[in-house]
Amino acid sequence: MLKNKNLIMIFREIKVGELVDFVNTVFYKNANIVPITPQRAISQANNPYAQPNDVALVLALNNKEEIIGFIGILPGKTMLTDERFFWNTCWWIDPEKGKIAAMPLFYSMLKITKSNLIFFDLTPHTASIVAKMGFMTNSITGTKVFLRFNLNQILPKKYAFLAILKPILKFFDSCLNTMFAKKSAKKELNYQVIKCLDASMEVFLSKFKPTMLTPFDNTFFTWVSNYSWLTTQPNEFETAIAKKYYFSYITQSFVVELLKITHQNELIGIFVVTCRDSEMKIPYCFFDDNATEKVLEAIFNYAYNKKITTITTFHPKIKEQLKLKKNTVLFTKQLVKHVGYPKQFETLGITNKLFQDGEGDAVFT
Repeated sequence: MLKNKNLIMIFREIKVGELVDFVNTVFYKNANIVPITPQRAISQANNPYAQPNDVALVLALNNKEEIIGFIGILPGKTMLTDERFFWNTCWWIDPEKGKIAAMPLFYSMLKITKSNLIFFDLTPHTASIVAKMGFMTNSITGTKVFLRFNLNQILPKKYAFLAILKPILKFFDSCLNTMFAKKSAKKELNYQVIKCLDASMEVFLSKFKPTMLTPFDNTFFTWVSNYSWLTTQPNEFETAIAKKYYFSYITQSFVVELLKITHQNELIGIFVVTCRDSEMKIPYCFFDDNATEKVLEAIFNYAYNKKITTITTFHPKIKEQLKLKKNTVLFTKQLVKHVGYPKQFETLGITNKLFQDGEGDAVFT
């Protein structure tokens, strides 16, 4: 507990085994802002790498028991060491009431995790703070390509008053896509959407283990595919919660799918893709370098079939191959995200590992 003349600040820890009960408490329902959603609580409670007594949230409360800040922790597993490690999943501070809570929350997280912590997709400001705390930081560049026009989604997000014009914008999108959207695909490049890894896929994955930062297997995929952090059909309670939750979690559509990609009956790639409101990301992918062009063509086939508007990737090989697809995409946007990790992870070989796009909590949204 921190005290000064004007403030009493209390820290409250919520453990993994308490999350589901926490989102049903009177405190949660009456809170001025909520630090977690029911979907996220259920998902984290089913984390195969978590233990019931692991701390998942640290809340900072003022003397009125209002939440003025919170920080989130996600237990994980790494291929670097058998020692337990964690991801930071959120760090929110009330801009007026919570400034004093920012660093105490951060220090609390470091103590709980013993600094065995990886930060993924930091803002530049947060990355600078993490660096000052002795963590190594790095930036990863990515690419977002536009396959179809989707003004009806983009413009209302930027300008709320345009929401009423969505039907008209959809009509414009339809006309523009008829004229300009690319539709070519190579039929000989096949993909299958499957529920879990089969024996041939497990054998194929084994050669990528030396570059895996975190393990990818059926246990992990079952968790991330069954326990999204988003909801597409919110009830009255969830709609109310969304107004008190800083991050977005209500969306029109969201799927996580596992793709088995073959060429002439030979397995050449394994991809996990997420599609949120026609925007596609590639959280995990495994393929040989000489198959890059082929697997990307299969991904385009999938995107065309699903009427995907954008594809986002930070994978170095896919990103470079996309640069050669100027006649296949409408527009291209360059992206940057920042990561942070303990210095000792460098001696364990983290620089030889591939940060997949879905690391941490990214695959869930």
